[in-house]
Amino acid sequence: MYDFSSFIETLNKKPDSFKEALDLVKDDFHIGKIEIKSNDSFERLEYVFDNNYIKNVVMSYVHEGYEYSLYKNSDNHKYDEKELKDIFVLIRMFGLYHNNYILQRRESDREFFSHEVNLPNAKGYLKKVATLIEVFKASNYNSYYINLKGFGFINRLYNYQIGDSAIKYYANKLKEFIDESCEVAGHLGGDNFVAFVKKDRHDEFVKLVTNIRVDLNVNDNKVSINLVGIVGYEGIENDDYNYRSSIPNSAIAFQYAKATKKPIVKLTPDLLGMFMSIKNIEHTFKDELKSGNFVVYYQPKFDIETGKIVGVEALSRWINNGKIVPPSMFIPVLEKNGDIVDLDLYVLENLCKDIHNFRNLGNKIVPASCNLSRKDFECEDLEDRIINIIRKYDVKTEDIVIEVTETTTLEENERLARFINTMWKNGILTSIDDFGIGYSSLSALRDFKVNEIKIDRSFINRDTISESDEIIIGSIIDMAKKLNVDVICEGVETKKQADFLTKLGCFRAQGYYYSKPLPKLEFEDLLTRNRNKFK
Repeated sequence: MYDFSSFIETLNKKPDSFKEALDLVKDDFHIGKIEIKSNDSFERLEYVFDNNYIKNVVMSYVHEGYEYSLYKNSDNHKYDEKELKDIFVLIRMFGLYHNNYILQRRESDREFFSHEVNLPNAKGYLKKVATLIEVFKASNYNSYYINLKGFGFINRLYNYQIGDSAIKYYANKLKEFIDESCEVAGHLGGDNFVAFVKKDRHDEFVKLVTNIRVDLNVNDNKVSINLVGIVGYEGIENDDYNYRSSIPNSAIAFQYAKATKKPIVKLTPDLLGMFMSIKNIEHTFKDELKSGNFVVYYQPKFDIETGKIVGVEALSRWINNGKIVPPSMFIPVLEKNGDIVDLDLYVLENLCKDIHNFRNLGNKIVPASCNLSRKDFECEDLEDRIINIIRKYDVKTEDIVIEVTETTTLEENERLARFINTMWKNGILTSIDDFGIGYSSLSALRDFKVNEIKIDRSFINRDTISESDEIIIGSIIDMAKKLNVDVICEGVETKKQADFLTKLGCFRAQGYYYSKPLPKLEFEDLLTRNRNKFK
């Protein structure tokens, strides 16, 4: 009689004691091999007891997505009906215990694994990096941080289910590339990935992650999307590398890549030094502001058809040790601690001062805008401070445009409405920045007394602009015109984008295709030359 009691007792000792338990009965059942197959790559195992087996399946059993197959061993034993029944009981029991084992493994590994995309999470990734640099030389590796460009727009354009499918596809491509014996990739959540890859595979890896094409099924229609990765990476130089630096160091390079609109950036000592300065911004900001290390740059707005400058936006730049720090690297810090309102009002004051001086020299000016952060509206006397600055420099209210960003909550929406109404009563023009991505774009057009909307760059900043994009942007432009609201599109980087906007009736644009942000004197020179061109 087969010793099922010992078999069960052995399985109960510990969840992974399958081989030990099968050893008790394998001779009785003439089991050559049991193989577990599954579409779930979390667990792929083989328990082999006789490598000389003849690969003929005795019995297969499917349970919870796993297929368990038993094979004959080399003696070509003929199984009678009773043996087959006993094997059936055994394989079902094996499947049950194995499934419990998988569930326990999943629960214990949840802290280290992102099961949604079948990659390690941050903790699991760092754990594997620590193991790799113990076995191999750290100096053989690059550490990467990857974020998908404009991925939030994919979620908004389609839905989050489609977005999740795209993320899983991207993760699978990463997993296919990685040599798991000596490399690792991880998922930090959302559209953020990390990887620890051998240096000699750098070019091949970057080529993959910066452009992965995925075909998605959207309402029974095939839609092709290019998933473009923005990459920051660190080339590890020393073998005594601290594995905990893997994510933050490559993330610094990524933040700089994103801020400077570069597809890939390598961490350098200068970049690391800049980051350390940014970390200290909370302590040094007020001194830096007083010392004049924050300066105002000007990015012109153009008429697409004529090429004439029709406006300008004032932007803050921080000069740190002679180098320009991109705003996206320090503004989040100032927004978090509330100092952003001081910076925004500083920019407005410098803008008004420049307008006053430029006009006194007998020059004509164009309407100039100054951007406010959402956090500025936590300042109760914001309206009074803005009005006082404009009056202080005797600037005509029609020469100033205050740009505000769409809100994300009803409470913010009500505060914004009060602000815009106050500006309107005082004759100060307002513009809604990043239009189309906030709390309620359509109600903003209806309820707010705004003079201008700036279409968010995400609507045009794509490899291919679909018919849906055209309909959405065209509708925004048509509605704005009927409401006597000016329309401008930001982030225009190519002639193709400019032609697209012209086709839809948007004739004002701002972006690197026309001009990057310029220091004050360079902008004044450009404005003068542009004016002379149209005399």
